[in-house]
Amino acid sequence: MEVTLKYFGIIADIAQKKEEPIFIGQDSNTVKKLQSFIEVKYPKILVINYSIAVNEKFLQNDVELKNNDIIAFLPPFAGG
Repeated sequence: MEVTLKYFGIIADIAQKKEEPIFIGQDSNTVKKLQSFIEVKYPKILVINYSIAVNEKFLQNDVELKNNDIIAFLPPFAGG
């Protein structure tokens, strides 16, 4: 299945891109497994506290991903 990864802020700087499609197999179809894959691909992300949203919603790490999901990697942000 194919999903789209979107990177924001410093995470986009680390990945050197703002977005990329990737193909994942049935063995890598949870948020947690995808997170592990990205941390291996971009190890500098390990020093950042970041959040992951799937289709604009923050979900549990064991949620299964579906074809065409959009996964956002969001760095910490300040607001008011």
